[in-house]
Amino acid sequence: MPKSPAPPKRRLPRAKSKPPAKKRRSPPSELLKLVGARIREVRLERGYSQDHLAYSIPMDRAYVGLIENGKSAASIITLVKFAIALECEVGDLFPYIEDLKPYADWLDEE
Repeated sequence: MPKSPAPPKRRLPRAKSKPPAKKRRSPPSELLKLVGARIREVRLERGYSQDHLAYSIPMDRAYVGLIENGKSAASIITLVKFAIALECEVGDLFPYIEDLKPYADWLDEE
């Protein structure tokens, strides 16, 4: 008996493609350096070493160094931990507004 022809293959509907997600830009390295320098300044005003600050959070001392050197961006949770350990307001850990003005264009894009 002859074989019956195979049924035609059905194509599955294609999934609708999503528009590309808006790529988030990293903060400019100079902005991270300003924030890190301000954190270091407050830490030194309190007479704390990086080790003391890291122990009181707790956090790895190397990570404190990365933040202070502007090589890593601190999360808001980390900034709150810094503020508690340094006995200051979170806002005290940010650079002065005059230092931030060159970054106004970048900040407006968010």
